[in-house]
Amino acid sequence: MAMRLDHVLWGSPNLDEGVRRFTALTGVEPVIGGTHPGFGTRNRLLSLGGDVFFEVIAPDPAQDMAGTGRGAAIAAMPHPGLLTFAVQTDDLDAACAAAERAGLAVAGRRAMTRTRPDGVTLAWTVAQFSHPEYGAAIPFAIDWQGSPHPASTTPGGCTLKSLAVLHPKPAPLVAIYRALGIRALGIEIAVQAALAPGFVAVLGTPNGDVCLLAP
Repeated sequence: MAMRLDHVLWGSPNLDEGVRRFTALTGVEPVIGGTHPGFGTRNRLLSLGGDVFFEVIAPDPAQDMAGTGRGAAIAAMPHPGLLTFAVQTDDLDAACAAAERAGLAVAGRRAMTRTRPDGVTLAWTVAQFSHPEYGAAIPFAIDWQGSPHPASTTPGGCTLKSLAVLHPKPAPLVAIYRALGIRALGIEIAVQAALAPGFVAVLGTPNGDVCLLAP
């Protein structure tokens, strides 16, 4: 089994402000994605080429933040920054089994939907994995269940040149990624030693290379 990079999540406590800052930095404006009912979030998206996309995710002011988890956490962020990344699979059962073998806790599966501005409703399922030490460095898995993939339906203009996951204890994290079938030492995702956990993504943009960091 193998899982490939699906998308990178960049959180902003205010969607409009986050999009304004991202657009000024890169020269590319993400388009409206939609809202995530019950999760307290909404997003804007852009394709990074191939089957990878970039998500600007923010609290949805039309939803109650109480008990939303990610929506409430993003609302509390001091400024925009990288949150985590998602990996794509077409076999969520196998992905969950691999996660358990790698020593991860499987928090369960959640069905999600959102409706695009053109009226098309997307439906997918995510599986959340967790580890007491690696936190957001552990991606979640997503099965698009035949829904149109956002990378093929959103404008381009940027490319992902590199994505690095930083941690003081990189070797066990590399082992986890390998057990999940994630390419951890290639061009797309690298695991690097650092004093503190974090992420670094480099995008190729019309304004030149842009570096995005964890908040």
